[in-house]
This record gives sequence, C-alpha cells and structure tokens, in this order.
Amino acid sequence: MVEESNSRVVTANGGTVLGEKRFHDQYWDTPQCDLTRRDTWLRRRDQQWELKLPVEEAAKRSGGERSIFREVEGSAAVAEALAPLLPGWDGAVPVEPDADLEPRLRALKLVPFAELGTVRSKYKIGQGSIDADIASFGHSVVEIEVMCSTQEEVPAAEDEIGRIASLIGAKPLDGTTGGKLETYIRRFCPDVLAQLQEVGVLR
Repeated sequence: MVEESNSRVVTANGGTVLGEKRFHDQYWDTPQCDLTRRDTWLRRRDQQWELKLPVEEAAKRSGGERSIFREVEGSAAVAEALAPLLPGWDGAVPVEPDADLEPRLRALKLVPFAELGTVRSKYKIGQGSIDADIASFGHSVVEIEVMCSTQEEVPAAEDEIGRIASLIGAKPLDGTTGGKLETYIRRFCPDVLAQLQEVGVLR
C-alpha cells in the first residue's frame, strides 16, 4: 500500500502519487568481485538485465547518500558493456535484446550474491522522481532521482534533489547505514563487504 502520510506530504508540495509496484532483484558477480570492486553493479530485476557503471568524473559514487551512475538496460546493451570488464566474455557474440544472460555469466563463474524483493511507492515532484522502498529483509529507504543526459547537467540535478529533499523532509543517511543493497551487503555478505572496503567502494 502507498503510505498515506507520504502521499499527503508529496501532494501538499505540488507533487503526484504515481502508485506502487513490486519487483525482485538479483545482483551478480564473480567470487573475486570483479565488477563490484570497480563500483559496477550487474542486476537482474525480474527478467530485465541492467548494469550500473560509475561516472569517472564523479567523486561520490557508492557508499553515501548520493550516487551517480551511467545506467545500461537490456541484454544486448549490458552484454556490450560487460565485454571489456569480464575476462573471457566474448563481446563479438551477438546478443538478442531480451536474451537471458545467465548461462554466459555462470560459465564465467558469476553467481547471484544478493537477492531481495521490494515494494516501491512512487511519487513525482518537479524534475525528480521519489521512490519509497520497503525491502523483503525489513530495510526501508527513500530515493530521490533526477535523470541527466550529460555530465554537465549533474550539478543542477543535485540542486533539484536537495530542493525536493527539503520539501518532503528527507534526511541524508547518517553513515551507519545506506541504501537497500549496501545494507544487505553489510548484514548478509561479509566476504563481499571486506573486498569492497579493501578498495574503498564502501567504507
């Protein structure tokens, strides 16, 4: 159910309630964390493959209240982006837009290291979208997102995120927790956490 208190705050500030959806996420990597040690996140959300790649110019990526990534969606685009990142991945092999990448990933020893369900309530204010998530392991978090087409648009997007956060009373993370995946890793994936802390992806 969409939280009534959240709905009131959003509509009182000129926003719109967009509804609710449920989805299931798997995050994939090798035992050596070849992707996540680069702050690169391969996800299958329901049946859709997605990849989040760090924006090199962004000093702040994972492990904080603001994250800036380039997002790639669909099997063909994800396969192309993985080619230079995974030794043994043959980027020359054509991939259909809706293909299941699992057999090729498992052949290279990638497996799911995190798996969680989410109930997401969606809102819209100004240029920003707001996702209020409740994860299957009990963690809840609010994410404010403003999409950018170029790196030059990032500062204005961050200003808009700050404005929306102020309107709805959203507070930054206090450093003891994080988003859903970061919290899941800290609670349930000690080996992954140790590797990501070693390279500074997580504190």
